[in-house]
Amino acid sequence: MYPATDADDTAKPTGSRYLRVQELGRLRDVVFAPRRVVKGVYTGRHASRQRGQGVEFNDYREYSPGDEVGDIDWKVFGRSDRLYVKLFEHQADLTVTLLVDASASMGYTGVEGAGRAGGTGDIRGINNPSKYDQACLMAGAIAFVTVRQQDRVGFALAQEGLHEAMVPRGGFAHLNHVLGAMERGQAKGEAHLTEALGGLGRRTSGRGLLVLFSDLMEDRDAVMQALGAFTARGGEVIVFQVLHEDELRLPDVGEAVFVDSETGERVRVDVAGVRRAYREKIVQATDGWRDALVARGIDYRLVSTGTHYHEAIRDYLFTRAGGRMP
Repeated sequence: MYPATDADDTAKPTGSRYLRVQELGRLRDVVFAPRRVVKGVYTGRHASRQRGQGVEFNDYREYSPGDEVGDIDWKVFGRSDRLYVKLFEHQADLTVTLLVDASASMGYTGVEGAGRAGGTGDIRGINNPSKYDQACLMAGAIAFVTVRQQDRVGFALAQEGLHEAMVPRGGFAHLNHVLGAMERGQAKGEAHLTEALGGLGRRTSGRGLLVLFSDLMEDRDAVMQALGAFTARGGEVIVFQVLHEDELRLPDVGEAVFVDSETGERVRVDVAGVRRAYREKIVQATDGWRDALVARGIDYRLVSTGTHYHEAIRDYLFTRAGGRMP
């Protein structure tokens, strides 16, 4: 168990590079819950925010963009001229831990954006997101949904091991701290995912959800062993493999020099001549990750930087709610 949050639960999300206030309405009908709430492990322990008989009123908090209009207490509004939403009692808190790969390879922005590392710069990075940008946009959305449904969210970066690790807490003030850590992050160095996962395993306890965002450019067997430690303890794991469009299909260029962002190794390639073989290799690699993860009962979803993060999150969660593995 984690200590109760000391954050101000009434604080509003102030908006950031990775969670823009004007876009929160798109997440208003999204619910993030453990798959095991259906299968029985969490049954009767993690209640939803539904209204009606058997759900006990608990408290109020000030309305925030993205809240359901139906949750507003209009009688309070009539007395105070301020918008407040009703909160209902949860039987248990859900703990969601977000781990974002912040290695140098995650900073790739494509041929047109070459040379700009992800996680830095101005808002233009959202229009031309690096893999790090895409991962943080998705993580920010899940963090918002988790906090909004009165659950706890933790956050960490995988950069030379565990970095910027934040204890899971609730409240919008804590959400703002999580978003700040994302913005401070810079894609550089190596992830060392197994070390990062091991560090999280030593910090966390109980059954919760671990959500990993990474391009998975590491040894599969070692990462699978580290992820297996979470599922062995009864936790649940979701993996989003985030790749750039150029990595999935190769850019439309002739001859090019490919540079390993983490080692600096360079190789000149006739792109047209290797395109077909490359496509077969990338499909083999992503399918390999999917098969290994699904065999362990871990949800897997391949996400391209060319897909809007709202679309990627909603598509995954709706698929998940239907009980089908992505």
